[in-house]
Amino acid sequence: MEFINLTDLVPIIPEIIVLLTACTVLLVDLFASKKDRAFTLAVTTIFGLVLAMLSETQLHNRDLSGFYGTVVADDFSVLFEFIYMSVAILTVFVSQHYIAENEMNFGEYYVLLLTSVSGMMFMTSGLDLLVIFIGLEIMSISSYILVGMKRKVAEANEAALKYLLLGAFSTGFLLYGISLLYGATGSTLLPEIIAEIKQNGADNPLVVVGTALVIIAMSFKIAVVPFHMWTPDVYTGAPTPVTGFLSGAAKAAGFAVFVRILLTGIPLESANWENLLWILAVLTMTVGNVMALRQNEVKRMLAFSSIAHA
Repeated sequence: MEFINLTDLVPIIPEIIVLLTACTVLLVDLFASKKDRAFTLAVTTIFGLVLAMLSETQLHNRDLSGFYGTVVADDFSVLFEFIYMSVAILTVFVSQHYIAENEMNFGEYYVLLLTSVSGMMFMTSGLDLLVIFIGLEIMSISSYILVGMKRKVAEANEAALKYLLLGAFSTGFLLYGISLLYGATGSTLLPEIIAEIKQNGADNPLVVVGTALVIIAMSFKIAVVPFHMWTPDVYTGAPTPVTGFLSGAAKAAGFAVFVRILLTGIPLESANWENLLWILAVLTMTVGNVMALRQNEVKRMLAFSSIAHA
């Protein structure tokens, strides 16, 4: 077996740039003068994200893989990573006035934003279920803290706690699903899992239950009914720019994993899977829109609208 070399790092250069930017922001926060700190932090964050987007353009149409095929830089990952970074740049712009007004001038805000984006990027470029899981956890832990960033506001603390508890619940589903798929196929690499399922059929009980648990876990992340309970409270309690970030980038990351695993991977020939997905879709559209009509608060209405769009 060949050892890992520098070429393995090429597919994850944008992720490395984003993480290095997060480290730079931490240092800037320590040494920048108090007067210019907020502006300097925002500029550093945007500069790092733009640099990562430029590196993404170099990966377009190259289909590179690294670390024994566990990560890949294909057009699918490049597209979604562009979306995450664009939403993050927009979030930085709209955060400027908000964090000054709400006394949230913490360098950690930008660090958490960047680490959350890096987690989403690892989720999208991962071809191994464990890499996807690690990316999901990096994104989730950063998001939990961002939601509770308004430390002195009870609503924000409540939202962060609900998000943490339900996020941990969905993580349990995902890990159990991954372990069952590993037990059925002997691998956590998506191409090998797909090949094994195509060869031996998708009727193995371990494959059925494992896939169902992965679908449930990802349904939590994109707020599909009936796994949407956290969304209205979290969106209402979170700082407004963070709400926008979660409804844009975090939801797109969940969809990216859904597409990677189901639509380009695990076979859906069995009518039962198609039935399950369309029932979830109809439920989500109906409940999301009906509940949105009943809301008196704009952020809660938008939360249910976001559920319906899923």
